[in-house]
Amino acid sequence: MKALAVCISALAAMAAAPAFAGDLTIELTGAKARPGKIIAVLSTKDTFQKSGGMEQTVDPTDGTVRLVFRDLPPGEYAFMAFHDESQDGDLQFDAGGMPAEGWALSNADKLRGPPSFEAMKFSVPAEGATVAVPLVYPR
Repeated sequence: MKALAVCISALAAMAAAPAFAGDLTIELTGAKARPGKIIAVLSTKDTFQKSGGMEQTVDPTDGTVRLVFRDLPPGEYAFMAFHDESQDGDLQFDAGGMPAEGWALSNADKLRGPPSFEAMKFSVPAEGATVAVPLVYPR
């Protein structure tokens, strides 16, 4: 009887534990080995374009750069990154208002105007995911 009580307690504790996803891997395709760093941010709706997003900084290489965000709760996220060639921590823009450094946004091909969480969001299931996002460089 005591063993049954211990087993039930253990099951109850596991059921109360938060559900964590596997890892989210972002594959930034089209990266270029240029000076500076790639600065990337993964956001929830609550942290989108605010402080509190999960940030990573990596060295650029030619081809695909992989970023891994570990143990995420299942849910909706938005991703953005830029290649900070000027090394000032900000995305530079040209006189016409277009990015002057490499940039990446989840679902960028679907954007029709300023980026919003609703347009950029994607789902991460409990088992995790891999998402490819192109890094676009100005001509």
